[in-house]
Amino acid sequence: MDTNINNKTDDGQKEDDTHFLDYLIVLAKRKKLILKITLPVALITFLLTFFKYTFYHAETTILPPQGESRGMANQFMRDLGFLPEVSGTNYTRQDLLVEILKSRTFNDRIIERFKLRNYYGIKDSEKVRKMFLEDVSIEPDLTEEKRTNLLRGRQSPLIKIKVVNDNANRAADIANGIVEELKIFIKNLAVSETSKKRLFFEEQLKQAQETLMKSEDDMKTFQQSTGLLTAETQTEIVIKKIADLQAQIIAKEIELQIMKSYSTVSNPDVQRVEETVKAFKNELAKLEANERNGKNMLIPTGTIPSLGLDYKRKFRQLKFNEALYEILVKQYELAKVEESRDPILIQVIDKAIPPEKKSTIRKFGMKKALATTIFAFFFSCFLSFYLEFRERTGKNERMEILKGYLSFKNKM
Repeated sequence: MDTNINNKTDDGQKEDDTHFLDYLIVLAKRKKLILKITLPVALITFLLTFFKYTFYHAETTILPPQGESRGMANQFMRDLGFLPEVSGTNYTRQDLLVEILKSRTFNDRIIERFKLRNYYGIKDSEKVRKMFLEDVSIEPDLTEEKRTNLLRGRQSPLIKIKVVNDNANRAADIANGIVEELKIFIKNLAVSETSKKRLFFEEQLKQAQETLMKSEDDMKTFQQSTGLLTAETQTEIVIKKIADLQAQIIAKEIELQIMKSYSTVSNPDVQRVEETVKAFKNELAKLEANERNGKNMLIPTGTIPSLGLDYKRKFRQLKFNEALYEILVKQYELAKVEESRDPILIQVIDKAIPPEKKSTIRKFGMKKALATTIFAFFFSCFLSFYLEFRERTGKNERMEILKGYLSFKNKM
């Protein structure tokens, strides 16, 4: 029994050896075909490794505006669609500018300005954009010192823009043009915190002015109809103080609303303003309570005469609107000063100049050459087996019979 098992094992081994030898026989039989395909491919790819692509490398370094809050950058990037609504993500101005530089809208402006469709000889916008991005590199300026800072968790504020082109002047022009277009692009967008603040205060100021004019007209009409021109001096002092406090509360709430548009409730500045509003409201409540009870230290004689109650209400509303208008005017003027003093200023540290030295890169590296040669070898082997299969099936009588039956010309 053991002898039979050994015989079967030997037969199986011989059969496997036979199959393996059959493969080798086919390859040996078609060796000329394999060499005709593999050797030319190997020779051509090897020669291609000596051909180098000559280009010029121009670069410029810019410094993004400093001092922008991360919350504002986050909010703006969400508005542009660069950043999802995910809490805990902090973007700096540098991150914002890098995202803009890589955006489709911005790159299309560069492509159009320098007529890069004609340069690349491609009309398809997507392909032109892809080739342009391959020739442009946007990254932080990582010198040795800045690498150390990056490892310590401090990001370099500088951005380096590198452009590759076969013409030295064109490479420098594109690099500088990217910076110029970036300035224009940023200027056309309300990116800065001060711009949004100024626009918001401008709208609030218009509303406050309309309300103040209405209060003045109401007071004038009331005085003309009643003949009451003024109230007691002490009453005016109390009313003015209450109106001023109410106006300050409204102004702080407006400021708080602006801050919450680009920050969170955990921001220390937001918490500080909230505490200020709370303190103002407590003080206002005390003043109003003392006025109702006739206990205000400025009015020791008791409550204000009922004859002037209507006048007091209109006078208070007028003084409130006046105080609010004055506060908003100051805030608006301050926002305009901040906007002019703190624009989205992009400073050019190193302007791109036409490079004097050429850079070279191999169009076809050794790895690509080796991979292409191996592919050609396996392709020739596959072709050899296919030709051998065709040759053997052509001599097979059963295959001829099968072909005859498969033909529709065959009569049943």
